[in-house]
Amino acid sequence: MNAIISACGAFRFRLERDVQMEGLTFAYFGVNPSTADATSDDATVRKWNGFTKVNGGRRFIVGNVSAFRATDVRALGATLISPDQWHANIEHLQRIIADADVLVPCWGNRSKAPRHLRNDFDMVLAMLQTSGKPVRHFGLTSSGDPKHPLMLAYATPLTEWTRAK
Repeated sequence: MNAIISACGAFRFRLERDVQMEGLTFAYFGVNPSTADATSDDATVRKWNGFTKVNGGRRFIVGNVSAFRATDVRALGATLISPDQWHANIEHLQRIIADADVLVPCWGNRSKAPRHLRNDFDMVLAMLQTSGKPVRHFGLTSSGDPKHPLMLAYATPLTEWTRAK
């Protein structure tokens, strides 16, 4: 169990969990981190753990479109992210992409995020798609965004990303 969290505790740039002895490394990309850290899991992290096992993964890494930690995505609207924090998140996303075998965007409908962040989803998706690594998803929402895993059954297949945004 590992996490990279800012000194102030307000930002989480990376979260890692070992799941089993052998298999691939999955990278999951959400909207923003919640309460999970190096020693505790939240509901979404527990779900990623299960999906990693089901799909034969050895470990998973988590990155987010925004690194600001909040239990409610609406809090991102009232939060000012400094250019340094934004650049730090991009650097960590690049490392996560490099360290993973399979990339899985799963942020749900972007409409829940503040308007000023919505273009960042396209930027992160472009990073994933131009990496040369397989990009998979748990299905797409009616708006074309990758579904969030929390309410999905473990039987939900990972599907190759073929839809151009």
